[in-house]
Amino acid sequence: MAASGPNNSRWLAPRRATTRSASRCRAERRPRSNVHPNKGGLNARTNLYYLATEDMGATWRTAAGHEVELPITSIDNDALIYDYQAEGKLVYLKDLNFDAAGRPVIVYLTTDGYAPGPANGERQWWTAHWTGEEWRRRPITVSDHNYDFGSLYVEGDEWRLLAPTDPGPQPFNTGGEMVLWTSRDEGATWQRTRQVTQGSQVNQTYARRPVNAHPDFYAIWADGNPLERSTSALYYTNRAGDVVRPLVAP
Repeated sequence: MAASGPNNSRWLAPRRATTRSASRCRAERRPRSNVHPNKGGLNARTNLYYLATEDMGATWRTAAGHEVELPITSIDNDALIYDYQAEGKLVYLKDLNFDAAGRPVIVYLTTDGYAPGPANGERQWWTAHWTGEEWRRRPITVSDHNYDFGSLYVEGDEWRLLAPTDPGPQPFNTGGEMVLWTSRDEGATWQRTRQVTQGSQVNQTYARRPVNAHPDFYAIWADGNPLERSTSALYYTNRAGDVVRPLVAP
């Protein structure tokens, strides 16, 4: 759903989001969202927003607990975390998780344009973390496509990102080679922990985080050639990222 906004931009209305953190958060819905600017159509999106509800959508609040007036029709509203449109940047959301205190951590990337290819430069991955007082934005790494997707794991004091951040055999297209990144200081610094896939024939992408899964079924993703019709296989890996197995043969 979208509604008209200032400057012919469209506001992407809040949608229910599944919480995948501690059990005490299961009754809440916590969407992160953005807007589609006029230029670029549905492939273009910008800004970063966050709202939460504890009463199945009857009321919505910011991370600071302030209730917002519904419906939201303005781009500049209390849910806004950061105004990337003012910087000419586009924003592509990747994942939402929660720290040990139940505070949200959003993973996303920013880019200079909606079109694929090297002309728009490196795609910068970020975390936006609500500290209890403010949203803290920190860079993680870079990749080469807006629709490179990965998942964030928050395991006590350790944050882990599994994503296709290395170029694949079809560079500047969706996906690449899977890499495991680790942070022990709430995203202030990140270490490249393991190259999970390498030498692939087609790109790997859309790493997803299973819920309440065994450590040997830590992540699942698919491969495929984004430039032509191709078979696509599903893969999974263990927590260490040192074993990759096909789930469904192509």
